[in-house]
Amino acid sequence: MSTRAARAVDRALDSRHREATDEVERILAAAVTVMQRVAPEPPRVSDIVAEAGASKKGFYRYFAGKDELLLAVMERGIGIVASYLGHQMEKADDPAEKISRWISGALAQVSDPHLISMSRAVVEQMTQTSPVDGIMAPMRDLLVGPIAQLGSADPDRDAEAVFQLTIATMRRYVGSGTQPLPDDVKHLVRFCLGGLTAETKGAR
Repeated sequence: MSTRAARAVDRALDSRHREATDEVERILAAAVTVMQRVAPEPPRVSDIVAEAGASKKGFYRYFAGKDELLLAVMERGIGIVASYLGHQMEKADDPAEKISRWISGALAQVSDPHLISMSRAVVEQMTQTSPVDGIMAPMRDLLVGPIAQLGSADPDRDAEAVFQLTIATMRRYVGSGTQPLPDDVKHLVRFCLGGLTAETKGAR
């Protein structure tokens, strides 16, 4: 049974939770801003804290260190991209078209000038960190269903191949500061679908 005292505690905890959430969001946003500003150099915690208007004590209340913060930034970005890719794939019924939309949508992330800046800032800091592939799983997993529908005997491994090739292409453009041309995107789509088609034929 709820008492006035218990409700008072709940209100206090809710208030602290909102304050903590707001502070974490400020730190995440500040991290992206600083990463954009100093790339390709690694960001410093002191700069991120200053940008967020927080304190180092507050920073370490939420994050064990800079690496954990950068992983949190990457995780947030991947979630946004995965949601976008899923939405694009839902517009198609044909599994090959779904895969095409996934590849095109992924490369679109390095085609917009603002996104290039943000992607470069995040990707250049994170490509050498081993947990990144796990964080990117929501993107990769979107491919498994349509690849299985194509008749793949090993849709998980085939999805991993398409994923790795597309991500490697994204990183190449991020690193060069150039953008993929429409023909570049079409070529990658054609290459991946060709490989998947050959794989499914070989499995029969």
